[in-house]
Amino acid sequence: MSDIHSSINGRRGNSDDRHHDPLYQAQLQRLREENSGEEILENPASKIFHYAAANVSLKKLIDEFTGGHTLPLGFLNRQKAIDDIRAFKKVLEELAHFDKSHDPEFTNQLSLLWQNLYENCKGLDQTHFQSDILASQIFEFADVITHFPPGEDHTLGYYLSEHAGQDWIPFPFMNLLRSLHEEFQSDPSTSKLTQWLDSLASMINGREG
Repeated sequence: MSDIHSSINGRRGNSDDRHHDPLYQAQLQRLREENSGEEILENPASKIFHYAAANVSLKKLIDEFTGGHTLPLGFLNRQKAIDDIRAFKKVLEELAHFDKSHDPEFTNQLSLLWQNLYENCKGLDQTHFQSDILASQIFEFADVITHFPPGEDHTLGYYLSEHAGQDWIPFPFMNLLRSLHEEFQSDPSTSKLTQWLDSLASMINGREG
């Protein structure tokens, strides 16, 4: 078991501790109120329940090291951006070859990696996007994900930005992931996943070339 997982487990405590945790209770209350009819699992024996609990513990762990403060905004950490792009590309490649739509470990990872990638654009002004090709590419890619499928209110970007896959797994979100996988399996050359993977590869190669 990795050090990070050991740290999380060491802070997780038992289920009674979680039920007295204000952050954990706030998450469950939000899920009850906003996501009626979707797959929200509060059963302590369920796998997804433990991923939700782990994310609460992970946030506490991060806060311990950062003091609850965020990094300064207004600039692009290029190495972090490339690392985030590479990680997100890897998880999309996994979805292309395997139907991971019902895998809570995968959806948890996908959501976290998307937020890491999206964070690179926060705080950047329009001038920065015009002068920095990588920042512009990340922004354009995020915009594509945010508006997929076109014309839908609850898009893939919406679900990922709302932490879908971590503390809740709505059925439309799972259906989107499954359809992306099936489209790739049917015709990889024209699939959305192939287009997105090519865009991510272009960002990486442009930086490393």
